[in-house]
Amino acid sequence: MTSPSWAFRRAAKKFEIGATCILWGYNPDELEQAVHDISNLGFHGFETFGQTIEEWENNRGGLHPLIKKYDIPIISAFCSIDVLNPSKTNSELEKLVRWAKLLKKNGGRLIEFSCAHINREGYDYREHKKNIIESMNTYAKAVTDLGLTCALHQHTSTPIETQEEVYFAMENVDTEYMKFGPDVGQLKKGGGDPVKIVGDFMPLIEHMHLKDYEGGKNGHVGYAPLGEGKVEIKKILGMIEEEKDHLAGRIMFELDPDTNPNVDPPNTPYEAAKISRDYLQKLGYKFNG
Repeated sequence: MTSPSWAFRRAAKKFEIGATCILWGYNPDELEQAVHDISNLGFHGFETFGQTIEEWENNRGGLHPLIKKYDIPIISAFCSIDVLNPSKTNSELEKLVRWAKLLKKNGGRLIEFSCAHINREGYDYREHKKNIIESMNTYAKAVTDLGLTCALHQHTSTPIETQEEVYFAMENVDTEYMKFGPDVGQLKKGGGDPVKIVGDFMPLIEHMHLKDYEGGKNGHVGYAPLGEGKVEIKKILGMIEEEKDHLAGRIMFELDPDTNPNVDPPNTPYEAAKISRDYLQKLGYKFNG
């Protein structure tokens, strides 16, 4: 997932709603094409991975020339961090702080915090409760101390995937430092109720990954362009518009690719992004150009 993200804005509201897409994959080589397409489609901002920012800063002349060339800001960085292993806390913290500083240097303002992937076979979050919460508090405070916002992104195949795990995390973490950045498609895939979860934690939401989920084998690991799945996208956006006057980040459109080389996606990244943009335009959201 190079999470180049696309942002869109509703003219009637002061705060910006965004969109994130990971269709181009993890490869830093694909970032410029992604940012080009994002800008060309009229989105207002992008998100990519912490490690991708670091690669560009260290080896490709930095992100700033890319941002200037396509006249589109970076809003946030997706950062995957180990929360289970206490022996890794110091090294993971060092990495997270490094990524956060690079994001801030380039004008970004939010860390989308995801727990690192695990093998969930036999996993029970209750066996790891203490370290999950303590480590997330440590990480989130460090990000906040840098002047950025840290928002928890629940994710399939991580320690926080199910609805029960989301409620456990958000009801126990120190929300002075850790806010909520849900992925509504991931919530649906994980067996949760996105509308209920968004409603229950609305005061803590500072960012969102907006994607649909239809559940089949469609080249997007069950996800779908906006309006083509089972997630109540229009309702969720209406809730955000009604309840929030400002987000530290944005709502980012996102669609996962299938990494199986034998699976052909139904459309190119650009085509999938255009389908979702057009759906959002029909709902009244405005884009550049």
